[in-house]
Amino acid sequence: MTNPQIVSSVIGLIIALVIYWLVRRDHLAPRQALRWIFVAAIVLVLGTFPVIIDWIGHAVGISYPPIIPVIIGLGAALIKILLMDIQQTKAGITQDRIIQKLAMLEAEIERGKQVK
Repeated sequence: MTNPQIVSSVIGLIIALVIYWLVRRDHLAPRQALRWIFVAAIVLVLGTFPVIIDWIGHAVGISYPPIIPVIIGLGAALIKILLMDIQQTKAGITQDRIIQKLAMLEAEIERGKQVK
């Protein structure tokens, strides 16, 4: 095993252990942990067997196969950012509706006090 293979294997194991620790401490939901464990497994496998990347690159006609993980990583990051923006928008809409309902309830309470 070469040094880069050892380093990437260790990184994959560390990611997996950190994810396990975060799930056990309830800092990370199991649904998200599954994605991160998948990422850790990919890092471990591709780091240990870099020939897989070369084989995929040659199979699809990419002349510089090591760029494949970079492209996939950037694509995954962009998708994650998009999903976070969608979730933030939904949370903002929910918050606005709760604020509006609270304002209506406060107005109703004020009207009830004025009648008495």
